[in-house]
Amino acid sequence: MKTRPLSYDILQVRDTAGPRTVARLWCAQCGETLDLTLNGLHHADAVERLARAKGWDCDKNRASRTFCPDCKARPRPQSKVTAPEPTKPTVRKEPPMTTPALRSATPDERMRIRHKLDEVFDDSKGMYLDGSSDQRVAEELKLPRKMIEQIREMAYGPIRTDPEIEQLRTDIAALIAQAGTLANRLSEVEKRFQAR
Repeated sequence: MKTRPLSYDILQVRDTAGPRTVARLWCAQCGETLDLTLNGLHHADAVERLARAKGWDCDKNRASRTFCPDCKARPRPQSKVTAPEPTKPTVRKEPPMTTPALRSATPDERMRIRHKLDEVFDDSKGMYLDGSSDQRVAEELKLPRKMIEQIREMAYGPIRTDPEIEQLRTDIAALIAQAGTLANRLSEVEKRFQAR
């Protein structure tokens, strides 16, 4: 029996209440997302009902027929004859899902990702070290970035610190150390010239 792909992703997220499993839907028009907490067994019809209860139009098998309440309220073209073109948003929060849901990581891939994250992610600060990122880990391991993100969020939670700010702090500390070394050298040169 052939099954149709689902129009949403099943993700593990961690927030203040702890880890939870969610179905993440995307609006086909603006890219807005909706996370629905899944309790117990996952059933596509239940996800569709929950989304509709939140005001969304949802089709469990067709991402192109999933719309947030704002886009649902806007008129959509009904026929090809004289229907106006829908207005395209200028900024997308996240691209709509047009492909089947991301496959689960194999146990070997999960182990490789965890070993790599143990090397480059500081759990106490909630940030990557040395300019690493989900994308860089994905490129090094030749795996999808989304898979790295899911496993990192399950294992360590969301990124809590801005990596650019931390990089600036590291650069500033290096410059201060370099300035101290240069000051010591200048002091030695001055002593030599004063001794003459």
